[in-house]
Amino acid sequence: MAVEGGRGSYARQRISLTQGHVNKARAMIRKGEVPGRGLDLVDDDCAGLVLRVTRNSATWMRKSKAGTVRIGDSAVITLAQARDQAERIRLAVPGLHQPKLETRIFEEALRQTGSEKAALDAAWPEEEPETQTADARRRDGPWVVGDLIDAYLTWKLPKLKEGRWRASYAGYLRHPELASLSMVTVAGLDLEMMLGVRQRLLEDGDTKRSAAKRVIGQFRDAMTWGWKEQALRCRLVRMEVPWWDRLTVDYASGTRDHVPTVEELARTLAVAERHRSLGQTEHSTGAGLLGALWALVLSGQRTGALVTTRVSSCVPQFSNELPGWTVIGWPGAVMKSDMPHGLPIPPAAWAVIERYRQEDAWAREAPRPWMFPSRRGKGHVSYLAINQLLSRLQGLREGKPNPGHVDLLARYEIRRWTPHDVRRGLATFLGERRLGGAAAAILDHVDGKAEERERTAPVTRLHYDRAQRIELKAEGLALWCDAILEAYEREREAVARVPMPPPRPRTIRKPSTKRKPAVA
Repeated sequence: MAVEGGRGSYARQRISLTQGHVNKARAMIRKGEVPGRGLDLVDDDCAGLVLRVTRNSATWMRKSKAGTVRIGDSAVITLAQARDQAERIRLAVPGLHQPKLETRIFEEALRQTGSEKAALDAAWPEEEPETQTADARRRDGPWVVGDLIDAYLTWKLPKLKEGRWRASYAGYLRHPELASLSMVTVAGLDLEMMLGVRQRLLEDGDTKRSAAKRVIGQFRDAMTWGWKEQALRCRLVRMEVPWWDRLTVDYASGTRDHVPTVEELARTLAVAERHRSLGQTEHSTGAGLLGALWALVLSGQRTGALVTTRVSSCVPQFSNELPGWTVIGWPGAVMKSDMPHGLPIPPAAWAVIERYRQEDAWAREAPRPWMFPSRRGKGHVSYLAINQLLSRLQGLREGKPNPGHVDLLARYEIRRWTPHDVRRGLATFLGERRLGGAAAAILDHVDGKAEERERTAPVTRLHYDRAQRIELKAEGLALWCDAILEAYEREREAVARVPMPPPRPRTIRKPSTKRKPAVA
């Protein structure tokens, strides 16, 4: 036999094993002709199957990245039986099977009975048809991926603060790539399978790399939780090393430094008002959404908190020192800082915001409790609605050019901006006027060392709490809002002089083939 192998290691030969090779190996043992430490005969016809020949024995084993499992003595187990055992080891579900124990049982039963069927029944009994209900499976295990994700979200979501991240968190774990594995047992997952999922996510043109990282990252978190908290139901009790830690996506968000000018923000407001309807078959932009866009530009607040503003949390004429001003209060539960936040709004700016709320109330003949009510249902506009409005103004749909729609921002020479960019614009504007402290207070930038009374102040007292620095905020907002409103008047006139784009042609519908009922 031609063999290869270094000093001190097993010589190695890869061949398509036959019973003749097995007989020759046993003859080598009898004659004392085994080279060096021993010889590994690797079977080309069965993945991982090896016949290890030493001076004293010829033993079947299966080798893989997960480890080596001894199958048994070649004097007891034939080549065909060894291949069958190797395949059973490959398909064994971690947590449900213990291949090292089952192969030992098979070898001993075969040695004692000589019956392959009896040995298989003893080591690998046939499982009864599945009769377990979903409720029983969730109670007793083994959990499938869908069970793990449901249980993990039930545990995780209450720990997340209400807002944008909490609303989207579950969506990443419900991604179609993970949903396709929902009925696979947790113990049946392996690194190779999940690397395939990662590859498909990264190659999917509709999935951003940042989204792929979140899908994979949250899957890893769910697996770690199941391993630590629900190991019995997940059948991960015997798993010592979490293989999913090797599942990563290399991605780092870039630095965002776009600062929209006052003129660009004001022009966007004018464009959004002029083009409330973007198509003959589309609904026009609702009053609540336009009011929210105005409030975003005038106040620079995060959209997650802004859209939840209640009418009852807006107090007009709250201070004799600021006549005509209105103060808005947000509870700490909706703020990123976890602290209550109060913001004074100048009279002219508040009049614009209130005008759109009144428009919605007039259209419905009944006011609603939200400052920015949705045109559908009884709730407020979504925190994503402003982003979606800006996308529509850019002629986009789901991030891609929408055929037949004009990029209005480009038409009116407005650089693309996001809601968060407004905060950067406000901070830059006030910083250039040496009011950086006012900008930090307006934008709720905190260092985590605020007084405890600021952290716990009820909304009804925010307007009078000195820790809120209302006067400082008012100084900054007076300058910012005046600049926006003055620019808006100029930009509105300029926008009105630009010709409207030609309307898109109506879709010609095919005549109905249904017969109208005869009139008696």
